[in-house]
Amino acid sequence: MGNSDKILSVDISSKKVKVGIISNKLEIEAFSIQNYDIIDEDVDGFAKRFNMDDIWNKIKLGIKKVIKENKPENIIGISSCGQRMATVFLDKHGNELYGGPNTDMRGIDSAYLIEEEFSDEDLFKITAHSPFLMFTLARLLWFKEEKEHQYEDISKILMLDDWIVYKLTGEVYCDYTSLGESLLFDINKKIWSQEIIEAFDINPDILPEIVQSGTIVGDLKLNLIKEIDINQQELPVLKGCGDTQANLLGMGAIEDGNIGISLGTTAPIHLIVNKPIIDPNQNFWTNCHVIKDKWLIEANTGGTGRVYDWFKSAFISESKRDANEIMNDYLSSNEPGAGSTYAFLGPELMAIKNQTSIKRGVFIFPPPSMIGEELPRLGNFARSAIEGICFGILENFQALHPFAQSEIKTFCAGGMAKSYEFCKILVNILNQEINVPQYKDSAFLGCAINALIGLNLYQDYRSVVEDLLKFEKFSVEPRISNEYKRIFRSWKNLKNYISKM
Repeated sequence: MGNSDKILSVDISSKKVKVGIISNKLEIEAFSIQNYDIIDEDVDGFAKRFNMDDIWNKIKLGIKKVIKENKPENIIGISSCGQRMATVFLDKHGNELYGGPNTDMRGIDSAYLIEEEFSDEDLFKITAHSPFLMFTLARLLWFKEEKEHQYEDISKILMLDDWIVYKLTGEVYCDYTSLGESLLFDINKKIWSQEIIEAFDINPDILPEIVQSGTIVGDLKLNLIKEIDINQQELPVLKGCGDTQANLLGMGAIEDGNIGISLGTTAPIHLIVNKPIIDPNQNFWTNCHVIKDKWLIEANTGGTGRVYDWFKSAFISESKRDANEIMNDYLSSNEPGAGSTYAFLGPELMAIKNQTSIKRGVFIFPPPSMIGEELPRLGNFARSAIEGICFGILENFQALHPFAQSEIKTFCAGGMAKSYEFCKILVNILNQEINVPQYKDSAFLGCAINALIGLNLYQDYRSVVEDLLKFEKFSVEPRISNEYKRIFRSWKNLKNYISKM
């Protein structure tokens, strides 16, 4: 392995196409990020679709950009990841018949078909997932009912990362990490569920072969090597994984008892276990980790990054200063509790069965009529919004503890982890030391780690993490953490009251 060896990483997140050049020492050396649009297909906003041509063009443009900037002498592999619930259907000519993001809820019209065949309990025992409308099976059945001609033309079902590999190589494979979100996967047996396939008369030929993440599945197409202007004859492409699993790898969460917090548009929190534990309350999901014989129990806090971005856009977007800098100033200049200001903007304990209504966002604060109270200012609202996000993370963090079979060690990465002030608040609310990697865009590093393993440059994931990942540790400040225990009780009591309104 030479010092000039590079890895090309591709990541399609909830909003962006990201491409990076990563050194074999896991240093991000070039970076491209482009937004993409999601198309609404109905007036209610339930049915959504990717523009697959646009995403593919942006992948190629991103690769060209980072190669032009970095001028790598030797790219040793390409690895990728994509949002887990996104699905692509190919037609019999290998063209994209449909590509749907993780927000496509067209399956709401087909949920009854699933309910007629399986009880909630029986389906959860097989897949460790619910509700029905979010996943590939419900979308597939929607096509069967609403677009029968197109349904008959489906030749392959791919998760989004599978599609990236298909476009790069022409080969069709899937891996274990995103299949949990298909509702077609038996989590205990780690195979396509024969029971579900037969119940809905699904042609098994449309289901790809499953391989381990990191497997070399082909070489970059020759026409792409020329188009992208890569100065080498061959370039291996490795099967990647779901973006959440890539995040966990890149933040170093690989061992039993590790908890990884991915701070993206939402904040999934994953506990790593060494066997497929199924939540008896059918609330928390179980998935496969990238690492063989490692599973994940997931509690999702909901729209954390979405709340953060909304607050910046709604309240401080007019400033000429960078909005993230302003938020950090607000966080550093306001005390825990935000002057008795509390925010309830969505982040909370994952409770799939109780999500039956749309909740209102609420701020609670001392009104101007209060005598002797210092009135809240914008900085108090900013801090309360961040504390509300962290309290939601705490609820899920605590809920995962009973499933842990080893001592808990916590990792954190993603957009908000770039804020030192945010991490200080989070560590004291969790009352648990957290390890934050040097590069917060950890999905890129996860893709690169997969490549290092798949190319046999390292024998195991632990060696890569120990040798190459660098961390900043955030330690608990007991006085502040104890104060947050009181504030959290008040937040929780108020939330319980609001939920009854």
